[in-house]
Amino acid sequence: MSPRDRILDTYGLFAREYGGPIAVGGLIALMRELGIDAQAVRSAASRMKRSGLLVPERVDGKAGYALSADGREILEAGDLRIFGSGARRNDASWLLVLFSIPESERRKRYLIRSRLARLGFAPGPAASWIAPASLLEEARTMLKRSELDGYVSFFEGEFRADANSEHIAASAWDLDLINKLYGEYLTAQRPISESWVASPGGDRDAFVAHMNNISAWRPLPYADPGLPRSVTSPDWLAEQAREVFMRLHRQLRPGAHRFYLETLDAAARR
Repeated sequence: MSPRDRILDTYGLFAREYGGPIAVGGLIALMRELGIDAQAVRSAASRMKRSGLLVPERVDGKAGYALSADGREILEAGDLRIFGSGARRNDASWLLVLFSIPESERRKRYLIRSRLARLGFAPGPAASWIAPASLLEEARTMLKRSELDGYVSFFEGEFRADANSEHIAASAWDLDLINKLYGEYLTAQRPISESWVASPGGDRDAFVAHMNNISAWRPLPYADPGLPRSVTSPDWLAEQAREVFMRLHRQLRPGAHRFYLETLDAAARR
């Protein structure tokens, strides 16, 4: 994972709960546990400031960073996808997105496509983009934040044609690859959850495992945007993987938070 992603995860998992900024020294101490050196932390934080994710703020007279309003909004949107129930519809109700961009603003075509793809939309027929209908409000919010909503039209309904919705989904998403990613997550993270039940580790171990768990899980709810049961195979691993993610999250969270607070306190006293 990049230093930027690790830093953003730290704000998302910890700093938001305590309502304040993180001193640069504390951030460096935390990232050191993840194998990221001080220079990489400073460089990444500086770039995040320039991109509007972080804002500089003093912490007990020392340099630090707090989440910007945009950064907080991005994390809150991510919460819904990452920590949501993951409930899948039994029906195949789809969202169809069309957009029209004047030639003079053609760069916005790329921006809309890239943002839709980031949410898990896939190219559909006739230059459209498709996704499960449950993504409607998330897509609207994201496009409005980017000031692109005025170019986009949304249509919701069921697929009616000679082909079936299973074929449409298999053509739009690489279902085998997505299921393989779920399997790889389970192979890596389920043993950690099981071993934590038998012999919980220390707070430092909990912090590292907690950060690694969120990093391993985060891409999956975007690769699979909640595809309905009717278009996935009986051996679809989404629900097993989400169950392991949430269980491990609950197991690791208390120790990870203790380590976070203790590390910031120790850094502040240096």
